Amino acid sequence: MKFGEPKHVDDKIKDYLKFWNLEDTARPLIGFDVGGFFPFQWFGALKEIGENVWLEPDHLVVGKYLNDYTGVYQRASDVHDDLIKGVSPIPAIPWMEAMLGCPVEISGESIWGRERDADWEELDGISLEGNNPWFKKYLEFLEALVGNAEGEYPISQPILRGITDLVGALRGNNQALIDTMEAPGRVKDLAKRCTEALIQVTRKQYEIIPPFHQGYLIEQFGMWAPDKIVRLQEDLSAVYSPRIYCDLIQEYDREVASAFPYCLIHLHNSSLFLLDYFLEIEDIDVFQINRDVVGMSTEEMIPYLRKVQDQNRRLLIRGALSEEDLTLMKTHLSPRGLILQIVLNNAEKVPVYNDFINARFN
Repeated sequence: MKFGEPKHVDDKIKDYLKFWNLEDTARPLIGFDVGGFFPFQWFGALKEIGENVWLEPDHLVVGKYLNDYTGVYQRASDVHDDLIKGVSPIPAIPWMEAMLGCPVEISGESIWGRERDADWEELDGISLEGNNPWFKKYLEFLEALVGNAEGEYPISQPILRGITDLVGALRGNNQALIDTMEAPGRVKDLAKRCTEALIQVTRKQYEIIPPFHQGYLIEQFGMWAPDKIVRLQEDLSAVYSPRIYCDLIQEYDREVASAFPYCLIHLHNSSLFLLDYFLEIEDIDVFQINRDVVGMSTEEMIPYLRKVQDQNRRLLIRGALSEEDLTLMKTHLSPRGLILQIVLNNAEKVPVYNDFINARFN
């Protein structure tokens, strides 16, 4: 079967299971995320709210978004590849930051979670109460999306951030880094409560999201798993030393990863100097590493990517991957337990990629 031809979901599931089982395979799983860098543009109702507006849950009338969601899924599913496509509550919204009290602003064609810059006293006992308006809106979106999909495609969590990211959002990124030196005990306490909130949200969403072919999806990465999966990330770890990460954060990443049957961690190349310490967390099953437009080249990333594979972990590489990038990955990486996700602004280049993949990978 040629890459780019329609592929039945049952065949996709079989290939995902090979990925999870680290079985030998002729080539990695390959997929596209068309428009994945600009999720704000998917939803007309967001643009109606206006510029430079502090976004509140009441601004989001869920029913106004459902037709756009149908279109988002249809456009994604029209691109034939190895990955399962789904949808999630508006990916552009920083949901976890909002739930924890950070102001959220629409600016340009983006939605920003502004740093809360909270005093320690404000953060004492911070938690997600049952009447938290952003938490309720998040669950309302999930319920509506499940009904709208009618089982045709899976519903998923969006970006829910990581422990360092949430600590930085609550204290302010610069202050949070100072805190690691001046108030490490307080940082650990706040990290613990952020961990509890992240686990709480993830567990609650799985009370609403039904399984899809006996598994669950992380929509952004087309990552289907045979059971519940949590998405972890640590963007702000890029400014943490190994000692600070291990002393203050690692145990909480371990707690999140162990709370669910499967775990994926999202990393940028700026955090790869901490890769050995992330690999120490045995419950992280998939390392999703971005090929960013800045920072390391693909050639510079290869030793880190090989290190993940050498420890029998699964690897998902995402980015605006060029033919040169794909060639390097084919040459230096094993196809076992490997997914390559190509992010494109639009679908115009998909046929060119299909021809290249069929010529080089099949």
